Amino acid sequence: MAETMKAALIEAHGDSSNIAIKEVPIPKIGDNDVLIKVKYCSLNRLDIFVRKGSPALKIPLPHVSGSDFVGVIEKTGNNVINVSVGDWVVVNAVWYCNRCERCLQGEQSLCDEFKMIGEHLWGGFAQFAKVPARNVIKIPDYVDPKAVATLGLTTLTAWRMLKSKAKLKPGDVVVIPGAGGGLSTSAIQISKLLGATVIAITSTERKEKHVKSLGADYVINYKSNPEWAKEVKKITGGKGADIVFESVGEATWKQSLRSLKKGGKLVTAGATTGFNGQTNIGAIFWFQLEILGSTMANMQEFREAMSLIFTGKIKPIIDRIYPLEKLAEAEDYLDEGNHIGKILIEIS
Repeated sequence: MAETMKAALIEAHGDSSNIAIKEVPIPKIGDNDVLIKVKYCSLNRLDIFVRKGSPALKIPLPHVSGSDFVGVIEKTGNNVINVSVGDWVVVNAVWYCNRCERCLQGEQSLCDEFKMIGEHLWGGFAQFAKVPARNVIKIPDYVDPKAVATLGLTTLTAWRMLKSKAKLKPGDVVVIPGAGGGLSTSAIQISKLLGATVIAITSTERKEKHVKSLGADYVINYKSNPEWAKEVKKITGGKGADIVFESVGEATWKQSLRSLKKGGKLVTAGATTGFNGQTNIGAIFWFQLEILGSTMANMQEFREAMSLIFTGKIKPIIDRIYPLEKLAEAEDYLDEGNHIGKILIEIS
């Protein structure tokens, strides 16, 4: 095996021109690690956030992002028994200490030393990646690895948000702003799988058709209905939604809260349009609303989410596939917001 690999390096924070494809040393693994020959890595908004930089994110540069990847085991550490060389695997990007109180309770995404592969640690936009063996699950032979790469992070995130945090039950009404992207693609399918009525909020006729094809019961165009919470109330007979699935942030936050019924829940795992959402505190206590935060998933939820993918209960939606050499172009396309489903990076 060659001692170097091709990787997409973030050499400075800023626009996509700061991404360079270069040769770097292949990572050295420890006794409890595996070395993965990366085949596919899907893009997430997180990758753009990491590349642009933030005062809250202090990482050494150059950096390799990419949290959502699958590949083939190239090498295993001396203590590894759960996978073997040649196995196709999917990675849970949550790095955890396995020592703190939260880890011992099985809540790895709340670890005191929480890090993410691809954000704080080098990730999958490279020919090889080093990860702890505990973070991988073997992909069955009958499953398309591209589907797993497309659905991995979004499915585990949406599963925790809806099942574990919001405790979605059959008959609930779920509102999904920003429908059309990767996370909402998984959220719509999981909501329908769990027996909910889905109201999708989106912007174009193309995206309206897309979310309907995924099972959305109602679609509201926020450009023609900027106060779309009123439409949600009409659809629900004046009551409002049981759950709002939020990942858009500032641009939708006010309407998301307004669309909830009394005792409703807003669960959020992102803020792609900004972090300063307008909140009417009076409405929170008067209507006894709940605002729930969620990040990634614990290992049990990861396994449950992968089972949904392996059994075909959640279907992949791939917008485009780019080679690693065109990662900058792919990130610019994602940033434009015109995609439907996921953007996949193929690594030769």
